Amino acid sequence: AQRRWHSDRCPASGVRASSRAPLYMRAPGDTDDAYGFGNGTPSYSYTPQQPQQAAPQLPQPTGGVGFQPQLGGYGGGGWESTSGSMDGGGGPPEPSEGMRKRNLSASWKLSQTLLGEGEEDEPPILEELGINFSHIVSKTRAVLWPRRSKLDQEVIDDSDFAGPLIFCFALAAVLLLKGKVQFSYIYVVFVTGLLALWAVLNLMSMKGIDIYRTASVLGYCLLPIVLLAALSLPLDLTGAWGALFVPLTVFWCSNAAALFFVIILQADDQRWLLLYPVMLFYTGFALITIF
Repeated sequence: AQRRWHSDRCPASGVRASSRAPLYMRAPGDTDDAYGFGNGTPSYSYTPQQPQQAAPQLPQPTGGVGFQPQLGGYGGGGWESTSGSMDGGGGPPEPSEGMRKRNLSASWKLSQTLLGEGEEDEPPILEELGINFSHIVSKTRAVLWPRRSKLDQEVIDDSDFAGPLIFCFALAAVLLLKGKVQFSYIYVVFVTGLLALWAVLNLMSMKGIDIYRTASVLGYCLLPIVLLAALSLPLDLTGAWGALFVPLTVFWCSNAAALFFVIILQADDQRWLLLYPVMLFYTGFALITIF
């Protein structure tokens, strides 16, 4: 290769170069051998440009507005067109007739299982959970109109918690409409009063009563307090209206609960004696409702 020296100043950058640093450059037509000297033959390299391939085109749907891909794992790939989807495409497809029939069949079997009509000699699931709607209605009517002739022994012996839970949550929900978050107060007053009344009832009677039946009776007889809480929404019970409705509601709850306890304990001569502690129990709920 031809040896060329750089001038004192590079014409391109204007930087002064050192006189001792040679710069080797190739001239057009120079050749290299295996050792990098210029006694070989000219060599040229040419890399042809590869043509760009076009992107593959996806198959277009043939029917309907919306379409969805069909996975190839379970029978075929590609795109499956659906008719009847929403305008604009991309909406969910409508269920087929077979899917609708399967959904109706599953709903029907579930309702039959809940009502105990699925198989013979199989009790309903609600009955296994201790939820009997006929007993709930009977106890609610007995609380609203406490009469001994209307009470059935089977209904009284049923110590379910469905009605008490409904009434307790209803009372908390009505108080929440007034801006009062009283869930903890209702729970504490109910549990404390339940334990105290259960102990008093077992001390007053030789027959005794279990705590589950005591909780069921006290919870069902909470219904008039729920009505009092609903009445406190339009009326101010801290005044004259409260002096009228609060004692009436407390006596209503206490009378119904005392009637239940008299029938369970078979203590007809102690009804008014049982009425006093029960009245103290419901007075606490009445104070929560007012204040």
